Amino acid sequence: MAAKSVRNSGTKGSPRPKTKPSGPAFVWKTGFFQRHWPALLILAALSAIPYLPSLQYGYVLDDQIVIVGNKFTQKGLSGIGDILTTESMTGYFGEQKDLVAGARYRPLSIVTFAVEQALMPGKPFIGHLGNILFYTFTCLLLYRILLLLFPLPESRRWWWSIPFLTAVFYALHPLHTEVVANIKGRDEIMTFLGALGAIWLTLRWLADRKPVWLLLSGVSFFLGLLSKENAITFLAVIPAILYFFTKARSRDYGPVMAPVLAATVLYLIIRYNVIGYFLSSGKEITDLMNNPFVEMDGGEKLATIFYTLGLYLKLMVFPHPLTHDYYPYAIPIMSWTDWKVWVSLLAYVGLGVVFLRGYRQKTVPAFAVLFYLATLSIVSNLFFPVGTFMNERFIFISSLAWVLVLAWLLVEKLPVWLPRTAGLTTGMVLAAAVVAGYGFRTWTRVPVWEDALTLNRAAIKVSPNSARANTFMTTALFQKYKEETDPQVQQEMLNEMGGYIRRAIDIYPAYYSGLQMYVGVIAEEYRYDKDLDKLLAGFRRVFEYRENMPFIDEYLDYLDGQPALHPRLAEFYYDVGYRVFWQSRRKKAYAIKYLERGGKVMPSDPRFTQALQEVNRG
Repeated sequence: MAAKSVRNSGTKGSPRPKTKPSGPAFVWKTGFFQRHWPALLILAALSAIPYLPSLQYGYVLDDQIVIVGNKFTQKGLSGIGDILTTESMTGYFGEQKDLVAGARYRPLSIVTFAVEQALMPGKPFIGHLGNILFYTFTCLLLYRILLLLFPLPESRRWWWSIPFLTAVFYALHPLHTEVVANIKGRDEIMTFLGALGAIWLTLRWLADRKPVWLLLSGVSFFLGLLSKENAITFLAVIPAILYFFTKARSRDYGPVMAPVLAATVLYLIIRYNVIGYFLSSGKEITDLMNNPFVEMDGGEKLATIFYTLGLYLKLMVFPHPLTHDYYPYAIPIMSWTDWKVWVSLLAYVGLGVVFLRGYRQKTVPAFAVLFYLATLSIVSNLFFPVGTFMNERFIFISSLAWVLVLAWLLVEKLPVWLPRTAGLTTGMVLAAAVVAGYGFRTWTRVPVWEDALTLNRAAIKVSPNSARANTFMTTALFQKYKEETDPQVQQEMLNEMGGYIRRAIDIYPAYYSGLQMYVGVIAEEYRYDKDLDKLLAGFRRVFEYRENMPFIDEYLDYLDGQPALHPRLAEFYYDVGYRVFWQSRRKKAYAIKYLERGGKVMPSDPRFTQALQEVNRG
């Protein structure tokens, strides 16, 4: 077993030391690049080549928030000060909105975007290139660390080892496409890179005890935290690595943990001073798109969370189908009567058993379980909401646990379970199948990120019940619709948009972004069919949930200028002013607003005067 081979690396017959040795079980050797350059070249190629097509892609999704529409990023180097001293979405919204629980303070990746804007303004090429380089370096550093934790026996070839296979599986895993192919995903890469840097420097300190390595580990960890809060979970991972893979004594844990704890405290102090609170602003998050559990009771919430946790396990092992959208209600509201929830719960109970049975023997599966649960905890929704049910990018780090166990099974266990030749052959065949499968799925998944339309066409197939996916699909089509010059093609696109946006607001009737697009689509439909009743019925549907839709007023101004439409407009104004805004929603100001509009188009209708008197009295 690999863990035992790591711990029992002494030379047989060597004299017993007088005191128990302190430090790692591995020996720090120089000349790493000279000895491992073939492996490093292969890993660099496997981590970079599948993503090279993305160099031609544009900005998508949250690139709008952190790059394209972020006024601080667009200022280039002069915007860095603002990026470091404000909540991470302030540059986009113009103020701190506190839209999601805990807000966001992840400035470092945004700083890199500002630098790139200074170098190549408005060119997504440099952003995609940056992601590929960061990802490649992460995979190489991961391999370096794994070689320290699983030193190669003299008889073991590098290409058939736990470190190499783990790094290859990780580099090719299709779950990582969102993080690498979407420029905004750099925060995930950089936080992992910062945490890995802290691990490597910790191991370096264990080898020669030079304090500079501990100082640098704290710096690396701090940079990881500035990239994304997820790095904080490595406060559990780092001591676990010492326990499972080194001969570190209890007195070593203090010096190792001091710099990363100091970095964490410093980060939290800065975060608090920038955002103004730690976890909650005291403002309840009632928007379904930022708190997907708002409509659920406690039992439904917990059942839905465990269902998504089961999906994470499934996607790590079999990454298909993939989507960027797990918003309401791509994931349905689950209950404890659903067998899938119980299967997921039992799977996690099984992981707990694996850990409890193996942690004393320091087995690889036990460490993998601890690593997986620790790094998943912060995005699991069990402790605080993260703003969506789940996301594939959330297990960018956690997926290392699965590929590590997979490599361990193929390299270490199959030769034990099967006759050695058969075990080795079977392991190699299975490894080749995994590499081919993961590589092919990554290669076919990357082109989805080319632009908004390709991305949302792919998402809508997997997430047809997501209000957000249907709205984003409508938005992407609308952009193409405005560029199209053929009326027949426009009509076809408009029909397609109509289906998606009506689906979106059927799923979530109060969805503001969905209703905005709905207004735009029905207004375009009116240009073709001149069906005023359908248009006004659509406006009424919007007013049942939202009142502040400026575009509706602009369009009504246009309709008011056509006297032939006044009788039907008067009915509409009375309906929405009196029945919707007053009787149903008790929105006095808006009731008065639309009743007064009705009085202007039909001044002889006494209903408006009577209704206004009632509303003003109320």
